[in-house]
Amino acid sequence: MPSSIHTEPPRAVPAMSFRAHQLKAQELKHQQSFSSMSSYDSYGNDDSTSDLSSSSIEEERVVHKRTNQQKPGGGSLLRPAGKAHDWYSGGRITSHGRWFRDAQNRTLLLRGVNLCGNSKLPTTPNGSTHLNEGFFNHRDVCFLGRPFPRDQADEHFSRLKSWGLTFVRLLVPWEALEHSGPGIYDEKFIDSLIELIELMPKYGIKCFIDPHQDCWSRFSGGSGAPGWTFEAAGLDLTKFKTTGAAYVHNTNQFPGDSPPMVWPTNYTKLGAATMFTLFWAGDTFAPKKMYQGEPIQQFLQNRYLECYAHLARRLKGLDAVVGFEVMNEPHPGFIGLKNLKKYDFNSNLFFGDNPSALEAMALGSGMALPIDVWVKSWPMPTKKQRTRIVNSERDVAWLDGECLWKQHGVWSVNPKTGEPQVDKPDYFRIDPNTGMEVDFHDHYLEFIGKYSRAIQSVLPSAFVFVEPVPNEPAPVWGPEHHEENIVYAPHWYDLHSLFNKSFDGRITHDVQGLSKGKNVFAATYFGLNGARKNYKGQLSNILNTGLQNVGNKPCLIGECGIPMDINQRAAFLSGDYQYHSKFLDAVLSSLEANLLSFTLWNYNATNDNTHGDHWNGEDFSIFSLDSPQPSQSPSRMGSPAPDQRTLRQQAPSFAKEVMKRAASTNDFSDRMQIQRHDAKTQPENEKQMITKDEFEDVDVNASSWTEDDTIAEDSPFDRSYFRFEDEYAEDGRHHESHIGGRALDAIVRPYAAKVAGEPISTEFHLGTLQYTFRFCNYIQPPVPVVQVSTPEDHRESDTTLASMGNGGPLEAVIDSLRVGSPASQTPSWFGHPPEGTLTAFETEIFIPSYHYDEVGLSIEVSDGDWRYVKERQTLYYRHRDTKPGAVHSVLIKPLSGPSAVVNATTPSEQAQGYMTKTEGSAYGVYGSQSKVQAESNAGCVQCSIM
Repeated sequence: MPSSIHTEPPRAVPAMSFRAHQLKAQELKHQQSFSSMSSYDSYGNDDSTSDLSSSSIEEERVVHKRTNQQKPGGGSLLRPAGKAHDWYSGGRITSHGRWFRDAQNRTLLLRGVNLCGNSKLPTTPNGSTHLNEGFFNHRDVCFLGRPFPRDQADEHFSRLKSWGLTFVRLLVPWEALEHSGPGIYDEKFIDSLIELIELMPKYGIKCFIDPHQDCWSRFSGGSGAPGWTFEAAGLDLTKFKTTGAAYVHNTNQFPGDSPPMVWPTNYTKLGAATMFTLFWAGDTFAPKKMYQGEPIQQFLQNRYLECYAHLARRLKGLDAVVGFEVMNEPHPGFIGLKNLKKYDFNSNLFFGDNPSALEAMALGSGMALPIDVWVKSWPMPTKKQRTRIVNSERDVAWLDGECLWKQHGVWSVNPKTGEPQVDKPDYFRIDPNTGMEVDFHDHYLEFIGKYSRAIQSVLPSAFVFVEPVPNEPAPVWGPEHHEENIVYAPHWYDLHSLFNKSFDGRITHDVQGLSKGKNVFAATYFGLNGARKNYKGQLSNILNTGLQNVGNKPCLIGECGIPMDINQRAAFLSGDYQYHSKFLDAVLSSLEANLLSFTLWNYNATNDNTHGDHWNGEDFSIFSLDSPQPSQSPSRMGSPAPDQRTLRQQAPSFAKEVMKRAASTNDFSDRMQIQRHDAKTQPENEKQMITKDEFEDVDVNASSWTEDDTIAEDSPFDRSYFRFEDEYAEDGRHHESHIGGRALDAIVRPYAAKVAGEPISTEFHLGTLQYTFRFCNYIQPPVPVVQVSTPEDHRESDTTLASMGNGGPLEAVIDSLRVGSPASQTPSWFGHPPEGTLTAFETEIFIPSYHYDEVGLSIEVSDGDWRYVKERQTLYYRHRDTKPGAVHSVLIKPLSGPSAVVNATTPSEQAQGYMTKTEGSAYGVYGSQSKVQAESNAGCVQCSIM
């Protein structure tokens, strides 16, 4: 126990002056969440104090009885206001230059997950890629239950909220929407998506829609497009295996088949390469191909555009949806191919069967050919090992029996040798109409414009997320290209570790540099510090190239992560994920060093240790049904885990068990208190409490009163500790919400989510759990987005509040809060903060209880005041120095100890701090620095919180 512990009662913080909160109600169809906007005016005199037990804590809190009816948009009783990882509390997400902003003009550093890998696969028949029953019956499939069923949504969303991963890239493949045929949409599946999205605001989650594809479709070895798109192009998908047109796990994994592959090799095989070429530039390279009276390019693009415009119309009004992505990992197909006889080794993966474009076309036409087979090697990733005969059956991959590219004169069979030959070597390199060299980006940018206009005609404020071809630079935006609300969203992985599924922290390689001719020794890095330097450099290149080519637009890394089956799956047997934590920490530290928003790949509700993500042998999920809880922190090695059983072992139906446990421990009706104060008959510091039995006797109109109704709270700076007693702490590392998590030590980490300025640097040290964040004031103050309310609004709101708190019947108070009642137009809102609200900027930092629940905290700030609310996993910080460009810093580090203590290490005339504790409640802690000082550790306020 530190010797500086205070034995006297906690001392109050210096008084702070606040303007009155004037909150207007707003009607939002699908928005049900609270804001926590404060009205910080100025810091009071050093010698002034405020007593938390005075009238500031006498404000009313009226809560409602839980009912079974749910409003669109979700929401919950007494939902905590303004958590750092709640993307609703700051207003609508917008952008300014390279940053995301909220309605308070704070910079947002978004982070979350891809949801999820199993969304690529139908639920009926089971689409897992190790199965093949009913595989070719592509029109009669169903994706209901993806990414998870509605009755499991609370479990998974709650887990993501507790981990601080509340920005979601929601996978919605084209096949899931339009599998039955062109223009036939699966409305039941869309209904199920809407149910899930409506629930997101309850957990502070926002999302954007990802029209996910890999290698065009499941039937060409990936995911995405419906099977009938091959029929439109004239391809017979049942012949892809024998002709080598695709390596499909569902059909190729049989004894004696070709060697194991990595699914991206399908991009250069006949099936996917043909479909991408027709989709982007069929008018240019296949003008003879028509389908249902339309040129093939127009047919494919129109179906795609109409499908996602239809989805946008169905999702219109759902506040959780911030935008749509154009397409996951687009590929040019044959467009721009310089050599039909050989692919470029530096830009394509050579592994397994590796036919050239000419050989792929000939195989699809029924020819049997010897094909090179490549295997893993060192120092180059692969090498040629042998050749083997492919398509000895002489099957044809075309429905009409003739190759489309042969029809267009690209190749033919030499009449003398019987071998395939190239007749137009520059066919895909030179535009036959203009004679100019083809640039795939011209076709891609044209489609981005079409897609953006289709989506934004329905959702005008929607972001459009755009990514380049994997491992390639972004396209260059010109004045003629679509600019409105574009977000640059590339992907990044450590490709060497991903390909070899290994990581020990000793050696990493810059594959990005190697592909551009970098010397292998210069591209080799040693140790974990070397890995961070390697990854940081690669991500910096991606960011800077994107800002240069795309323009000064927001950047979000749409996919990043690590394979969980590294090192021969040793962690699955031992439960020791320390290599995974080190690997992920290096990745996430590098993202943070570049101040990047990101969505991890991926959170998969059906992941297990046997089949991983159930797609093409991948296993990336940060959650698994077979993962024991918890993983041991590198900073706590040797501390035994309380329960090493997996979800399967703990409960046959874990989702239902979690809900059952939550209901038994957090049932609101068991711990509800309705506070009523009559100023005429009661002392000022006394409350009349309504018991559970009395409350249940109240007549409630369930049709107009739902569990979502409540009164919004004001800023955490204005609330004493017991005002948080109805909020549930987000819990320590052994809480049930972490069951199933993998490598959580690295994944769950502090971050500045909403910054009242521009970020400069952020750093988290996994070994010591020390977090440092620096930011500066805007050089030019942003134009206010939220307007100041009028004096008339003040008087009207004050009158209504007074009438609600002066001893009226309980039924009248309850009825006054029913939606649509006159009193419901008082300072209560759901969803985004309304216009007309007085605001002041606060920086909000996510402080995960997973790491800091069992340790003390030292919080140091350069200037201003702060409050740490453990229940919200949030540190609120308001800087005082408002000069343009002024720099502010926050330092958070753990202190071990058995008791709660606040230790002000600076003189009392400079800073005051206190900590309060109540039975059954976590701590509400204030800190401040009353004098603006230069940024340094010596000038910071330090409070120890246990």
